[in-house]
Amino acid sequence: MTDEREDAMPDLLPLLDRVTLTGTATPAAGLLTASLPWPRAAVAPLALGGRPTGAQPLGRWPGTGFPRRLLLAADAGPDGAPDRLHLTRAAVGYGDPPRPQAVAEVFARSDEPGYLWERSLLRLRLGNRSVALAMGLRTGGEVHWWEGCRLVVHAESAEELVVEMGGAVPHHVVSAAAHAGLGTYGNPYLHRHNWLTASLFVRAHRNGVCEVVARHVNGRFVDDGRELADVVPVLGVRAEGDTTAPAGPWDGGTDLVRLGGVEFDMTEVARLSTPDRPGELSEADGWLVLAPYAGVEILGGLHPQEVTGQPYLFRARERAFPRGMARSLRFSLSLSDRPATVVRYLAPDWWYGLCEELSGAPVLPVAPGRAARMAADWLAGHVVSGGFEDGTVPRNDKQGFDDSDGRRRYEPGWEGEVPYAAFLAAWRTGDSAAHARALRIGYAVTDIAVDHAAHLTRMHGHPPNALSLPMTRVLGTVASYLETGDPFLLRTARAAVDAAHAVHLSAWPRLTVGRDACYLRGAAMLYRYLGDDHYRALCLEGAHTVVASQRPNGSFGDQGGGVGLHGWNAYITKPWMGLLALGGVLDYLELCPGTEPLHAAVLRFGDWLLAERQRHGDREGWAYQHDYDGEREHRDVVTGRTVRLPTGLPLWHHDTLARLLGYCTMTTGNPEYVESWLRSHTGFWDAAEAGDWPTYTTDHVVAATLQFVPWLYDRLWNVRWDGAGTVPAPVAGGAGTLAATTVSTPYGVRPLSP
Repeated sequence: MTDEREDAMPDLLPLLDRVTLTGTATPAAGLLTASLPWPRAAVAPLALGGRPTGAQPLGRWPGTGFPRRLLLAADAGPDGAPDRLHLTRAAVGYGDPPRPQAVAEVFARSDEPGYLWERSLLRLRLGNRSVALAMGLRTGGEVHWWEGCRLVVHAESAEELVVEMGGAVPHHVVSAAAHAGLGTYGNPYLHRHNWLTASLFVRAHRNGVCEVVARHVNGRFVDDGRELADVVPVLGVRAEGDTTAPAGPWDGGTDLVRLGGVEFDMTEVARLSTPDRPGELSEADGWLVLAPYAGVEILGGLHPQEVTGQPYLFRARERAFPRGMARSLRFSLSLSDRPATVVRYLAPDWWYGLCEELSGAPVLPVAPGRAARMAADWLAGHVVSGGFEDGTVPRNDKQGFDDSDGRRRYEPGWEGEVPYAAFLAAWRTGDSAAHARALRIGYAVTDIAVDHAAHLTRMHGHPPNALSLPMTRVLGTVASYLETGDPFLLRTARAAVDAAHAVHLSAWPRLTVGRDACYLRGAAMLYRYLGDDHYRALCLEGAHTVVASQRPNGSFGDQGGGVGLHGWNAYITKPWMGLLALGGVLDYLELCPGTEPLHAAVLRFGDWLLAERQRHGDREGWAYQHDYDGEREHRDVVTGRTVRLPTGLPLWHHDTLARLLGYCTMTTGNPEYVESWLRSHTGFWDAAEAGDWPTYTTDHVVAATLQFVPWLYDRLWNVRWDGAGTVPAPVAGGAGTLAATTVSTPYGVRPLSP
């Protein structure tokens, strides 16, 4: 499918010399990296701060051969990382030093005839320095190493070598003699899950600095998978020379370590251990063995509290590794005299805007207003810091639990749009700390929230095998891939979207499609950034089922599928459910404007919202629930109480309204849609700022505000790059409330939101 807008796109390449990247000044840094949005153009030679720079392309613009991102990397040099780097279109030559090499070596092999296994290591070498890495697990006081490994080269250039090595780590190691006594079809290990899958992803750079992601995954292969008992994943390290290290608990206090002339930056890995739940350093089979955390620890919240009397689904001391669980270890090492620390840089917000990272059109972005700032502050203050769940975000700050060590913890949200919203906030502000936080959230959601055996997202707060079609949202996983190039992230996103679509269609036709269509946003994201028509077609097919389920009055049910406790959801009418049902439809319409009957369905729901507005004093907006089976009351089957509908104060608000009502205004020219959102939005955040609103908020409220409020201002002001950066009057000016102050920049004129 060819993108019809391609010929109309402005030439952005002349602006590259004006791009200044921002990071954190770090004298002891060895590598400078950035994930640079790339316009619809062929790749040009680039230089970060005048240094020789490698560029690995990621993704593809739909209908073209042009990449969406370039992963840039350059040597920091003897002075380390500055806080700013100029980007220039210039090829800078390399010197003579060779790039690191990566090879797989067998370090142990079965000597039993007819029963072969091999255990391998990944050796990274530069000159006379080398380091070996291997993946394993500790169980029963022993370390088991991975077997059946293969090394794959993903990319190779003058600047870097990108490789991945994977294998399986056995839970129970059984000899040939033992198998001989277990029979054939009666053998309990026949088609029996008995391992963790493990992998090492490495970007080895010319200056000797290597970025590494090591991970363990309890997936599935020959059966449905199962929980493994008494398991703590480990990473094995060997370096030439002195590899001794103090054995005992590892609380993450040592961020930088040196082994045999090889320096490691373990800052991110160290987050997974805490003084009260430490990992462990030990030696086995000639390896330094790092257990990076005490065990899997997952807070559930109200569900396990009600069922079992304690809020945790898993405790570290139990050392169970759940079915479908994964955890990634992100670190770097240096095989040269350069420090191992890697500094990431961000492009300016206007470059993200012009490259269509913030919207489906090239725009000069509107600076974030108070609502976006408040949402970003909540997110920064609520990310879990430390322990196995580092990087997770609570559902809200109401459902809290006091841990045995005195920490206050909140029920996790596992909301897949949160990391994407966090990235959007970082791209708009250039905040390096916010960007690092977004990456932590993205990996936590991908590792923990996704069940890697079922390839669906877990239902928050519930024990294993409680899977959720509505929660399967991979926007943050895709964004994390664009920032790192880690193939596991992309594979997970693809698998989750494909699995969700299969689950959805397996129960179609059905009475209602509501928030169970949220996975379509991931399909649109994959098409947007990969240019893969499979996901465009998948998204369109799913969108047509959403349209087919829309009620005659324009509303939608909660979610469909199943009966009993789930069945009555089909008859609930909430604005929120319709907004979630149409999220992927709106994403598709942004990529493929004017598609019918999708466009008509969005307008019908917009009209339903206008007709259902509520007023309470000086507040105008919507209720949480508006009817049940078309009636203005709902009988609570648990309490027997009859609830009058629409529900009363406080009025419900969610900034998914900004996206849908903004779309309606922009496509019809009728300002009433967006002005109704603005009155609801203003009242909601006025109350929050004044402290009159409830003292907690939620992950999905924050994610919606960070995604859609700045987007709406961007699009209403329609600040398209035309060479002069002109700012036309906003589309919705009827109430005079959307006026914004404009400021001049070297790149044109840009508005600032209130």
